[in-house]
Amino acid sequence: MMQTIMVYSESGGVSKTTTAVSIAAIAASQGRKVVLVDLDPRAAATKWLNVSPKEEGLHVGAILADSDPEGWAEELAVPSGWFDTLRIIPSSRNVSNREADNSDHLETRLKASLIGLNAELVVIDCPNRQGGPLTQSALNASDTVIYAATASGDGIDGYEGARITVEKFRLNRKRLGVPADLVEAGIVVGAVKETIMSRPAKAAIDELRETGALLTPLIPDRAIVPEVRLTGEWYGNYRKGSPVLAAYEEIVKKVLR
Repeated sequence: MMQTIMVYSESGGVSKTTTAVSIAAIAASQGRKVVLVDLDPRAAATKWLNVSPKEEGLHVGAILADSDPEGWAEELAVPSGWFDTLRIIPSSRNVSNREADNSDHLETRLKASLIGLNAELVVIDCPNRQGGPLTQSALNASDTVIYAATASGDGIDGYEGARITVEKFRLNRKRLGVPADLVEAGIVVGAVKETIMSRPAKAAIDELRETGALLTPLIPDRAIVPEVRLTGEWYGNYRKGSPVLAAYEEIVKKVLR
């Protein structure tokens, strides 16, 4: 059965895209058929993998704009160029227009588009939104949520806001008499400066650990990650990226079914 993971935070700059891309790439490198869905109008994952839609306008926004999107995900997914088993549904800045869209059932369209998708794993890189149609689309489409954070106040705030949004989603589903089969896999803390960790960073990690949801190992900070993002490369191809790769590989073992 296909697993669908959303990587979520309500703060920006907390390694959300790095976590989503890393989980997708590692799973694909292990032979799983993976589709990465870039649901963020910033299109950070799309830019990192250096891909473009098959045709102009054929990005994730086309799914959200179609009242009958079944099968669209398979149609729009493009090869990543990294692994034969990794494809991506790209995003675009104008996907943000969907935030003002009040169309009926818009929040269920992403889930409907996944019907018939040739994949074992879907990873959704979410926008840092406080609810809204894009986030609600991810919540409805997913069975697993991973919270992304950094060892900072922003990391904590992003996690706490995302956690509240997930709880509200579950409550609303319960009121409708519909089960919310959304498993909280835990918090991934990225870009941790291990050798010169500040007191605020240590305090932030302790606070996240106290939630009981912290996933380990913590992801170490390495300059190679932002460097390869600029060139559209996978940091796993470089020796300097091996500590980051090894940490995410352990996370993958814990969150994938």
